[in-house]
Amino acid sequence: YSAVEEVEERVMLAEFWDEQYTKEEIESMSSSTTDSSDRSDPQVGIGQRKIGITGEQIIILQTPNQTQVQTILNKFKQKGIKSIAIVLLHSYTYPTHEQQIYQIANQMKYFTEISLSSSVMPMIKVVNRGHTCCAAAYLTPKITTYLNSFQHGFDDDLMDKVRLTFMKSDGGLTPVNDFGGHQAILSGPAGGVIGYAKTSYRKSSTDDENENSSSAIMPVIGFDMGGTSTDVSRYDGSLELVFETTTAGVAIQAPQLDINTVAAGGGSRLFLRNGMFYVGPESAGAHPGPVCYRKNGYLAVTDANLVLGRVIPEYFPSIFGPNEDEPLDLEGSKLAFAKLCQKDDNFKDFTVEEIAYGFLKVANEAMCRPIRNLTQMKGYDITTHKLACFGGAGPQHACAIAKALGMSKVFVHRYSGVLSAYGLSMADAVHEEQEPTAAIYAYSDESKAHEDPSASSREERLAYLTEKATAALVQQGYSKDEIIVEKYLNLRYDGTDTAVMIKEPSPDEEKLLS
Repeated sequence: YSAVEEVEERVMLAEFWDEQYTKEEIESMSSSTTDSSDRSDPQVGIGQRKIGITGEQIIILQTPNQTQVQTILNKFKQKGIKSIAIVLLHSYTYPTHEQQIYQIANQMKYFTEISLSSSVMPMIKVVNRGHTCCAAAYLTPKITTYLNSFQHGFDDDLMDKVRLTFMKSDGGLTPVNDFGGHQAILSGPAGGVIGYAKTSYRKSSTDDENENSSSAIMPVIGFDMGGTSTDVSRYDGSLELVFETTTAGVAIQAPQLDINTVAAGGGSRLFLRNGMFYVGPESAGAHPGPVCYRKNGYLAVTDANLVLGRVIPEYFPSIFGPNEDEPLDLEGSKLAFAKLCQKDDNFKDFTVEEIAYGFLKVANEAMCRPIRNLTQMKGYDITTHKLACFGGAGPQHACAIAKALGMSKVFVHRYSGVLSAYGLSMADAVHEEQEPTAAIYAYSDESKAHEDPSASSREERLAYLTEKATAALVQQGYSKDEIIVEKYLNLRYDGTDTAVMIKEPSPDEEKLLS
């Protein structure tokens, strides 16, 4: 973000404050003021009381001052800032003040993007909610510009006849008019996850073609190796989602597929430093690219694969060089490796092939690491998985990766190079609805262990959200018979601030639990 301004607004939760006062004192404090927008010295506990979305009672100590808000927005306008994120501390349960600021900003008819944290992600924890809102405010205008350009390339009436959807980070498709920036961070890799999940997952661990085999289900590790990075994920019959991630140092609260990324790809540059092999994280990029591209590029993983015969020039078109009419330069890659050896006394006696193989071993180990994090670090036996490799460089490393991890089966799709795009055509439409709550799910007191104090209200709110999400999908043209509803509760133990997203058990799972 370019600038930050603080709005004088204060809202507090009444629960802990009220514990020390009588009912009469609380009534006196709540009726002592009716308009707190002009107050410069709000007093704790004194103000109007409202019931928030979560069901908690809140005290309005100070409402936003319209004059101050207008002054701040004018400062942004003078600086040329057209996209703003509005984040207030307790807006997850009381969004009214954020909405008031939005109305003032919208009436100026200057800002192209106004993101409210209470709309983008109505969750507790203001820091992560604020980061998510800022990401939405920053990315959505860029995406909107692209979408407008994309749609202008079609006939005016085509958009009324054709359903236009885009992939979100959670692996679901959403209409073009509901596609936000914070939902698109992993939309590319998500397509690949759907692609291999739909094509490589089988019920048999010994014979993919024998559906009647009695052997156990074999989960799949997705290995998507491109030019600058490698994305790995796991599929075991259902998509694995995470609801809070950190990307480039920014915490994002939004459903995303559990995809781990490592900076090792076909374009990762190769270095010899202090007698050791280094691969990446710097990338040669598409221009100038690796040495073999004939554009005075840098030594990269692709050069190592070329030298070792894993990339065969005869199978590539002659599109390289300044005029884009020459084949891959095998001799140029060998010469570059030879020169690199001469720069370090530790490697002068090594052959070009030995140096290239050394770099590949380092790259492979870097790519094995996130796979171990998805399996062994979570208690899964990695040897019981199969490896589904795709991406431009995936099949070149698949066997070495599988051998290093003790995996016995590798799956290479015939559309390996475009599997992420192929996955888009097989993805399901997904619509998410959520709202915050502060209800008690179960008591810690053993005498009340079988009580469910929030059962009726919980079912009522889940039914409301279900109806709302279903209506959104029906409006997109899907029938109710096609819609599958998945319900989640974000639960945490009393006294902790770490929540765990729990999916509602299926009927079969409930039988096992009982």
